[in-house]
Amino acid sequence: MAVLDFLGVTPLHTLAKRAGVQKSQMSRTVSALEEKGFVEREINPEDKRSIHLRLTPRGQGVVREVLQASRERNRQMLSELTDGERGELMRLMEKVTIGSLAHLRRLKGEESQGRRPPPPATIFETEMG
Repeated sequence: MAVLDFLGVTPLHTLAKRAGVQKSQMSRTVSALEEKGFVEREINPEDKRSIHLRLTPRGQGVVREVLQASRERNRQMLSELTDGERGELMRLMEKVTIGSLAHLRRLKGEESQGRRPPPPATIFETEMG
């Protein structure tokens, strides 16, 4: 749901790709979330044959609550680190992420496109001084 919140309004195939799951798996997940009132489908105004997905206000509320709880947990887990240590940890994790993404692309037979992960602050959701 956080990926859909980030994307806003998007087709299923884009959501599945950005979440790193198969389209069929995402379809089942979206159906379950739709039944619970967290996601809604709407006709793509540019192509009436395709459907866009979006979070409902209820779904947005759940995402806000979960992300806030996650940020608080991260703050607690990193509270023993100084600002400098936190920054170093984030820089190192970024390097690990870049290496992991490159390895995954090689396994998939894709050429390296130099894509970078999100900035470390978004990975850890910490407050840097």
